[in-house]
Amino acid sequence: MEPINLALFMIATIWIGPFWMMMLIQPESERTASWMEGPWFVLGPLIAYLLTVVLNPSGIIDLVSGNPTQIADTLVVLLGTEEGTVLAWTHMIAGDIIVTRWMWKKALQNGLPMIQTRLIVMMGVMLMPVGLLLHVLLNRE
Repeated sequence: MEPINLALFMIATIWIGPFWMMMLIQPESERTASWMEGPWFVLGPLIAYLLTVVLNPSGIIDLVSGNPTQIADTLVVLLGTEEGTVLAWTHMIAGDIIVTRWMWKKALQNGLPMIQTRLIVMMGVMLMPVGLLLHVLLNRE
C-alpha cells in the first residue's frame, strides 16, 4: 500500500481507539461522557475519508457519474484499489463509532448492567450487526 493510503487508513483506525476504549472500559465515567459529547470521536475517520477523496477524486467521480445500472461493477473496481479500501474502511469505522456511541448512550439511559453495556460496545465496533442485534435484544425501551 502506498504510504499516504496506509497513513490515512491507520490514522482513522487509531483515532477511534481511545474513544471506543473509554466506552468499553469506563462506560459510566464522566470523563467518557465528556469525550463522547462533541464531534471529536468521529473526526479522524471523516478527515481521512475526505483527504482520500481530495487526493484521488476519480474514484468517487466514476461512482456518481457512471451508468446507474452498472454501479455494482463500478464499486468492485473502486473497492479493488488502495484508495477504495481506505474509503470503505473509513466509511465503516465512522459509522461503527457513531452507532456504537448511540448504543452506549441508550444502554446507560436504560440502566443495563455493565457486562451487557460492555458487550454491546465491544460488538458495536468489532461486529456491528452483532452489536445492533444485542442492542435490540437487551434494550427493551
